[in-house]
Order: sequence, then structure tokens, then C-alpha cells
Amino acid sequence: MNRYAYVRVDYAKPFNKVMKFVDSEETPEWLSNGFWVDITGNTDVQLGWKATTVNYVDWIFSEPTYEEREKDVAHDVLTLMNVAGQWLLLHPLQYKDDVGVATPEEQALLTAYKQYCIDVSEVKKQSGYPNIVNWPVAPF
Repeated sequence: MNRYAYVRVDYAKPFNKVMKFVDSEETPEWLSNGFWVDITGNTDVQLGWKATTVNYVDWIFSEPTYEEREKDVAHDVLTLMNVAGQWLLLHPLQYKDDVGVATPEEQALLTAYKQYCIDVSEVKKQSGYPNIVNWPVAPF
């Protein structure tokens, strides 16, 4: 039985990141935006670690620095806020509320949306930040 680490490759992020592990006889099926790396025998690799390579064959795994983790989380915050903003463009709840035609359900969804945006923007106030982030669940 071999152990594989899925390494997400995202050039917009500060580093390639170990996202999950699988124990399998064969290399797992290819996933987009990353690579399965055989780490059989390497018991040190942890989820969230940095994965560095020059040739996509030989990999070096290391714990990211505090600053790298901060940059990684900041990128995720920006991504989630962009998705939330795009959702609101397609669902103009604020405009409905402003002109007085929003239903009570739409008003509640708008409030939940605003709370979600606040919660995403304040993840750095969490006690485990940036090593542990409890991401809020989007209401949309």
C-alpha cells in the first residue's frame, strides 16, 4: 500500500499546498489543479504543508512560515469576498431592500449575506489564525 499526497498547484497562491492524503495500491485518478505525489515512507508530511518542486518529480515538503500562511489565508479571503460580491450582483437584494420591495425572506438573506462578509473579513481575529481558520458557511 502506498501513500499519496494531493498537492494543489495555484500560481496565484503563495505556495503549492498539500490538500489531502490517500492510501492506495495505484496512483489515484488525476485531479485538476494539482498532482498526486507518492509520499510512501515519508511520515512527516502534514496537511497544509508547502510542497516545492523544480521538475514535478522530486518534491520537498515543509511547514509554511507564519507569513506564508497569512498570505495564503489572505488570498482565500479575497477569493471568497469576490465570489460573494459576484453573487450579490446577480441577486440585487440591497436594491430591493432600498426601494422597499424586498420580501422578509430576501431581507433575512441580505442580513445573512452581510454577516457572512463580516465573518470572512474577520477570520484573522480567530484564536488559531493563520494556522487554523474556521471558515464561515456562505448563505448563498
